[in-house]
Amino acid sequence: MANIFVTIATNVGQYLAGPAIREVQYLLCVNNTINDLEKEKEALTSERDNLLIRVERAKERTEVIEKPVEKWLNDVEKLLREVEVLVQRTETDNNCFQGWFPTCGRYLLCKQMVQKIDAMGRFKGKSKDIEPFSHLAPLPGILYQSSEDFIYFESTKVAYDKLLKALEDDRISIIGLYGMGGCGKTTLVTEVGKKAEELDMFDKVISITVTRTPNIRSIQGQIADMLNLKLGEESEDGRAQRLWLRLKEMKRTLIIVDNLWREFHLKDTGIRLYNDNRGALKILVTTRIENVCILMNCHKMIHLGLLSKDESWTFFQKLAVIDDEFSVSLDGVPQEICYECKGLPLAIKTMSSSLKGKDNNEWNSTLAKLMVSKASDDHEGGESDALNCIKSSYECLQNREAEQIFLMCCMFLEDYHIPVEDLLRYEIGVGVGRTYSLQLRRSMFQAHINKLLDSRLLMHGSVKMHDMVRDTALWIANRSNNCKILVNVDKPLSIVAEDKNIRDCFAVSSWWENKNPFFCPLHAPNLKMLLLNISARPSLNSLDLSHLTFEGIQGLEVFSLTVDYRVVPISFSPSIQLLKNVRTLRLNGLNFGDISVIGSLTSLEVLDLRRCNFNELPIEIGKLISLKLLDLSECRISENNYNGAIGKCSQLEELYASTCYPEKYVHEIIIDIGILSNLQRFVFDNQILQEIRRVLKLKDFNISKLRTSKKNILQIAENISLEGLHGGCKNIIPDMVGIVGGMNDLTSLHLTSCQEIECIFDATYDFKEDDLIPRLGELRLRHMNNLTELYRGPSLQVLRYFEKLELVDIQYCWQVHIMFPLECKLRNLKILSLSNCRTDKVLFSESVAQSMLQLEQLNISGCYELKHIIAASGSQHGGSNTSEEISPAPMNSHFLMTKLRDVNISDCPSLESIFPICYVEGLTQLQQMEIEDSPKLEYVFGKCDHKEHLSSNHVTLPHLEALRLSSLENLIGMFPENCQANWSSQCLRMLNIYHCPKMAIPWFNLKVGYDQSQHHPNERLLSKLQELELCDLPQLYSISWVGPTPSQIWSFQCLQSLTVKSCENLKFLFSMGVCRSLPELISLVIENCQELEQVVVEDEELLQLPDAEFYFRKLKQIGVFSCNKLKSLFPFAMVTMLPQLSSLFLAYATQLQEVFRHSSGDNVMNEMEIVLPNLTKIFLSELPNFVDICHGCKLHAPKLLKLSISFLDRTPPSLIKIQRKLQEEAGSGDGEDFHSLVFKNDEDSQFRSTSSISDYVKDPSVPNLAVGQRKNKVYC
Repeated sequence: MANIFVTIATNVGQYLAGPAIREVQYLLCVNNTINDLEKEKEALTSERDNLLIRVERAKERTEVIEKPVEKWLNDVEKLLREVEVLVQRTETDNNCFQGWFPTCGRYLLCKQMVQKIDAMGRFKGKSKDIEPFSHLAPLPGILYQSSEDFIYFESTKVAYDKLLKALEDDRISIIGLYGMGGCGKTTLVTEVGKKAEELDMFDKVISITVTRTPNIRSIQGQIADMLNLKLGEESEDGRAQRLWLRLKEMKRTLIIVDNLWREFHLKDTGIRLYNDNRGALKILVTTRIENVCILMNCHKMIHLGLLSKDESWTFFQKLAVIDDEFSVSLDGVPQEICYECKGLPLAIKTMSSSLKGKDNNEWNSTLAKLMVSKASDDHEGGESDALNCIKSSYECLQNREAEQIFLMCCMFLEDYHIPVEDLLRYEIGVGVGRTYSLQLRRSMFQAHINKLLDSRLLMHGSVKMHDMVRDTALWIANRSNNCKILVNVDKPLSIVAEDKNIRDCFAVSSWWENKNPFFCPLHAPNLKMLLLNISARPSLNSLDLSHLTFEGIQGLEVFSLTVDYRVVPISFSPSIQLLKNVRTLRLNGLNFGDISVIGSLTSLEVLDLRRCNFNELPIEIGKLISLKLLDLSECRISENNYNGAIGKCSQLEELYASTCYPEKYVHEIIIDIGILSNLQRFVFDNQILQEIRRVLKLKDFNISKLRTSKKNILQIAENISLEGLHGGCKNIIPDMVGIVGGMNDLTSLHLTSCQEIECIFDATYDFKEDDLIPRLGELRLRHMNNLTELYRGPSLQVLRYFEKLELVDIQYCWQVHIMFPLECKLRNLKILSLSNCRTDKVLFSESVAQSMLQLEQLNISGCYELKHIIAASGSQHGGSNTSEEISPAPMNSHFLMTKLRDVNISDCPSLESIFPICYVEGLTQLQQMEIEDSPKLEYVFGKCDHKEHLSSNHVTLPHLEALRLSSLENLIGMFPENCQANWSSQCLRMLNIYHCPKMAIPWFNLKVGYDQSQHHPNERLLSKLQELELCDLPQLYSISWVGPTPSQIWSFQCLQSLTVKSCENLKFLFSMGVCRSLPELISLVIENCQELEQVVVEDEELLQLPDAEFYFRKLKQIGVFSCNKLKSLFPFAMVTMLPQLSSLFLAYATQLQEVFRHSSGDNVMNEMEIVLPNLTKIFLSELPNFVDICHGCKLHAPKLLKLSISFLDRTPPSLIKIQRKLQEEAGSGDGEDFHSLVFKNDEDSQFRSTSSISDYVKDPSVPNLAVGQRKNKVYC
């Protein structure tokens, strides 16, 4: 027994001793605790920085960061801020740590530090375990496609309306649009697809192009790209099955199948229609041939006709920029030319655009040519007229190079997006101007491209040919004597070789899309261009070109062999050495090994080796005296040691080596090519930028290697991006400039994780003028952990560099102290972005701010010490070594930042104001403002001494369209209470207010008073508002439609979406006090409003009026969630005011009894039938007191597709019959109209895991219907 007591006492003592020891440590081990806190903070900061680098790289790959990663970062950010506060207290509160005698302050502070150490320990090391980290962002799909030429004519309007109506009809699954080539089918369905997506008719709109020779793998790839799906299967059938599995899981999908020429089996690609997905999946087909629509079993066929004469002439005048008077002055010649286009939009575009700005002789000549020109025998009717018009536009070019480029474009496949850079390199091979520099030839080539685009012979999107324009180009080429072109698709080259016409061909292109290639000798003595393109199939393991002998094609000037998607081993015939005339050689996607044979091709001007693997560049390329362009992008070079081959190419003008490996090889190239005197353009980055000629992006580069070189390409680089730079640079000026030897052409500098850099401009050195960077306009800094200041020393020496800056972007540079010299003028600054940096309490002095006349974007986040962005008059600014007393500015100085459009402020816990109120009048161009997570902010526009400039009736912020205010616990309003400025809200289109508990909102009825009498009578506020979201506003108890007097209307005439969440005192949303409506409202969502009693407060007198307006005539989606005092949504009379209602979602409302409530004055007959003609979805969950949609009435919903009931005591009577009917139709398999049927009555209900109803409140667009009454039915 004694042993038991001893054991218990020991355990109790050990249990009590631990906490006691910790309490003593709080008092005595202060220094150790501070050291431990600093170590843990440093370790966690380093881990966070590494994660942020991963995040940034993921975003560069267009990936979306997963929520757990963002949560870890946000939690760590918050924790580190709290730790920083403790650290500052240890530095400033010396009384706590002086002397040996323990104090209460020391105890509490030390205890908090220990708690933070434990908290940091829980986060440390966890970021590496978060999986998945990110995923690819979905592609924009049809929204990416341009339809800038879309014009509503009567013919297009009729077809447009028919298409939308067919898409709304769930009995129609396949729709066919047919019409002549060039009549605008693709443009029309693109516009319809955009509208369908905009109206939320479909969750996804996918557009694929089929062409005359369909490539199944390419089509499958297009669909997979739009679905953000990776296809790992090798066979086409396996890929089709994978796509089918993905598509059948989607609720509402529209697939546009463009440009069909014959019957096409959709199931081969993975698109299948069954009874159970009818209505959920729709197919929209376009074709020139009506019979194709029949073969595709289209349920609805729509013809797109040609333009009338009047429409044609209006269209022609617009594009040619002429009027009737001009046509009369030419005896009607322009009108005659227009009518020769026969109403075909494509022909009108090309003819009018090619004649724009031409003289009278050109107009007369064009008409004469049109009248005598005849189309080929194999084209009839309208197509012949179109070919004629396009041919005339081609002849109007009157430029040999432009004509040649146009004909070269037809060598590519239908609907092919032709990279302009590829086209240029081919043109160099066969074009004129061989004595010109490449830069001049680029300019000339771009001018020709622009001319073709202006003439509508080419389309934008890289560049692209309409299929009818391509047909015309081939027709023109094959009727010429010296420019015949042959295009082969999927046929063996032997069949091409047997064609006798190949002997006379100028150019041959062969495309293997669906089959592996087979090569053979060619005999074509006149052949100048040979393009071979292979889409690598899984079975293609290597390419054997030994049979493609070059004896018969020695006159080649352009030879291109490209393999897409893979890198394939290849073997060439030795006869390739006979290509002495080849000037452009493009070999992409090949694994060579030895490429020394290239040294024998003595006429080479362009050598393009993108995505190739080889041992090393042959030293012999130094003998290619004509070589001007070398492209090594994405190459893998086996030899690590660079042999100096490129440095021997004395005539080289352009070099590309983006993502070329190994990096060590690239670094050696950088050092070597500095001696090339003709080098004018180089790109060591991920893309070719037309506007920037010299781009350099290097990782882990040792800059000290440049000390021994007198010339290097950094001296002439325009855009430099360096990551992990090392080699002895502590600053940019003078260290880096000194090592490089001058950087006079540098316009953009981007530094990432360059840990040796301590400041950008170090003015403590006596540097010379020629050591500086005279053109630097962009400065981007990322993760510069040891960067402490932008400039050091006397500010006068560096003012000129700040004055030239147009963009400053600094992120995650935790040690840098952002301060701009008081004397500097940021007169050219357009974009300023600061994120997670140290700043002074005031970012800009008044004098600096007044110089920022060009500023367009202001983005600030994570600046924890920042109190004011701009100093108010009379305040001090610590932006230099000596403080400046800010004197009041001149009378007109408050008009600053007049070009500012976007303001985004977040996570600035000390921020008290954005701008002084006296400057608000100058923000005339401000369009978007977003402010969040700034708990000390009271007013967006704070106090200043310029009140006399704001008259009481002056309108401010006249162009503000979007305002988002979030998590601003102390925000009172936009302006101080004593300010009489009016805020013009007439342009506001989007208003989101989240968790601003103290804010007075002028347009709504609030418990916190707001003096609405200051607004003018009859003033319509928020008249253009389209989206309104209100969340966590305890002072909101209604949204009034009327102001303090009957003449004042708080108008919501354009409101489309209204969301109200967590407004704890909200009693009702709307009052029907005057005859006003919400004519555009589509979506209404109310969530977690516990005091809500009514959505609409009825006005019985108004409801009795015969001409009462429809209050919600476009409302489609209603969602009410967790509103436990709500008993009903609408008065009974409003049944006729919801003609478009399609989705009804009600959940977690314990007192809700019905949707439409009766009142004593309602004349309701028993068994009256309520008709909601467009209702497709009903979701009811967790409604214990729910009785019915409308007590005592039947419900008729002919389009109902989905009925979901869960956790109700009983099925509402009006839904019993509907439920039974849906079950019967689903069981019989005949229910084509019902694509989904769900009855939830178990614990697995989807509603239980729902945090927000917003995801469910979506429904397709439905047509407008008339409204009236018949007998005892209420119908819309």
